[in-house]
Amino acid sequence: MPVADFNIVVTDKAPVNIDEWNLLSFRCNNIWQSTFNDEIQLYFNNWPWYFQCYHQEKLIGGVKIYFYESKKLPAFIRTISTRATQGSEILVDDSKNIEFSKLYFELTAAIKKWLKKKQITSFYSYSFFGETEKLISLIEYKKIWESRIGIAKIDLTKSIDELRKAINPKHRSEIFKAVRNNVTIEFVNDIDLFFLLLDETYKNQNAHPPNKNFIRNEYEIFKSNHSAQLVFAKQNGNYLCGALLYNYGKSSLYNFGGTIKNSIGAGQFLHWEIMKYLKVNGFQNYFLGETSLELSESNLKFSKGISKFKLRFGAQQLPTQHTGYALKPVQLKFWNLLKRLFIGQ
Repeated sequence: MPVADFNIVVTDKAPVNIDEWNLLSFRCNNIWQSTFNDEIQLYFNNWPWYFQCYHQEKLIGGVKIYFYESKKLPAFIRTISTRATQGSEILVDDSKNIEFSKLYFELTAAIKKWLKKKQITSFYSYSFFGETEKLISLIEYKKIWESRIGIAKIDLTKSIDELRKAINPKHRSEIFKAVRNNVTIEFVNDIDLFFLLLDETYKNQNAHPPNKNFIRNEYEIFKSNHSAQLVFAKQNGNYLCGALLYNYGKSSLYNFGGTIKNSIGAGQFLHWEIMKYLKVNGFQNYFLGETSLELSESNLKFSKGISKFKLRFGAQQLPTQHTGYALKPVQLKFWNLLKRLFIGQ
């Protein structure tokens, strides 16, 4: 498909056709690029801009960039705070036999032009599905931040028997233990029950728990669009652990979890039952969230404990990348100084 056949349309607040865009994001299994996520991002004063790629009047790909500027600054200097964020990978309709490199070139050119027009000070890109080639790269600018981390992905196209055999024997033993102890799972839309388990998880940790108001808002918005689900493991009516899932397209994302400390394998059992449930209902991928690519002595709980727990389900560890660029280093330095001195950010 020649580059000349591509037409990039840029719109703010909403795509040209919301249903068409959401269908594309659904086919790409990317809930973060859906319009549903926009209401959530307003919590952070992030406003969406859509870069839509058309071929013969058909939407074939695109990406959403969030725009931020501090409302605490006077209008005449507000541009020093401007930030643009690519919240997840570029969307591309694989059924159209598109040469991705050409689509990427056109989108990148349009985004760079927009960045200059909006006088953006910094740009950030985030990979959540292990497709780092679908992130906008601005190598001509100074890189100010980079985080390389893994994400655990379970291939649900395998048979139930293959999935079971791929689980580490220690996890399988815990699953059998849960069965012997009459642990069951329950699907119930009770976010307050989930928060009780979340509190238990963080009760004896130094780490701060995630913002409950944000989680509640995100959950309610995705639930209203039939994309959020809460699953709990319980024994004799006592809830032991829970998982907040975001289901979109053929993928399910384990976004948050909470648990009461137990020794009967409730956590392993919960995820195994989720895997079976998702497979039966036609899902092809189960993302268990972030993992560490290497051992970190400063954060052994995550790099050794949590990461190992996820990967022992037979998950593939995909590399992800989060990157920040300074488009205007002097202005960015001044903005960071103002935040520390006056705004308290």
